[in-house]
Amino acid sequence: MSVTYRPAHRHARSADGSRAASRPRHARAGQPADPLACLDILAAHLRARGWTTYIKTPAGRLASLYVQVPHHRADCGDIVAIPDRTTDDWWYWFSWAERIAPARAPAAAAEAIIAACQRPADGPPAP
Repeated sequence: MSVTYRPAHRHARSADGSRAASRPRHARAGQPADPLACLDILAAHLRARGWTTYIKTPAGRLASLYVQVPHHRADCGDIVAIPDRTTDDWWYWFSWAERIAPARAPAAAAEAIIAACQRPADGPPAP
């Protein structure tokens, strides 16, 4: 299987997601329009907090954002962005099928990811 890795948010202009020129017409205001845009915006928020991020785009599979804890390189995970079938709103999900936050709230998603990745493996989920 071929996987393409690229530095995350290379093309993102800012952490607030101001990439309006690349959004299709059907995108809602303040809402990223595709998985790569969602992941780029989230990556900008995580990188601003010192995390390592890479977007993986394997052929025939969902693109994902690889995130790595700054001081514990073994602690890492993959994040995907998927639209909700009912509302068409984009959501961030951990690869283990745990919903994180809506893509329109990337700062909240970054905080939730940091909290989840830094809690003990047998610890309770974040509120």
